[in-house]
Amino acid sequence: MELPVVGAAHEALAALVGDWSGTEDLAAAPWAPAATATATCSYRRALDGFAVLEDYVQTREDGTRMLGHHVFTVDPATGDTLWFGFDSYGFPPSVPARGGWRDGTLHLEKHTERGVAAHRITPEGDVLTHEIDVRLGSDDDFRPFLRARYFRSARD
Repeated sequence: MELPVVGAAHEALAALVGDWSGTEDLAAAPWAPAATATATCSYRRALDGFAVLEDYVQTREDGTRMLGHHVFTVDPATGDTLWFGFDSYGFPPSVPARGGWRDGTLHLEKHTERGVAAHRITPEGDVLTHEIDVRLGSDDDFRPFLRARYFRSARD
């Protein structure tokens, strides 16, 4: 059996590395009302380049916080980028979000019993955008959930 090697999909994740902060516009969801929030995201390379780790803190206008710890890696069998997310809402990841890079944007889709979340993460120099559209429950169509814009304050 051959061991996986760090490849182009791993290297593409390096564009996320650094400390970021910015604002988020969130639509209403079954677990929280619509809100504007501030957030910080810190991305670090790990495991000899096989992973990027993210620590995330979102603070809503009312002072409530959501914390996240995320692991990005690559499926050696398919080349897909995988994103495992743990957060203070308490839903453990039964499966990772899965996808890949297209035209400088990381497209990931996460399927759970609650619905589907489609993420688009775009690093452009010192600006990072993250958009999430969701299809919850028996909905037929996706609807916007999060629109975020962060600015890099430091590189790792």
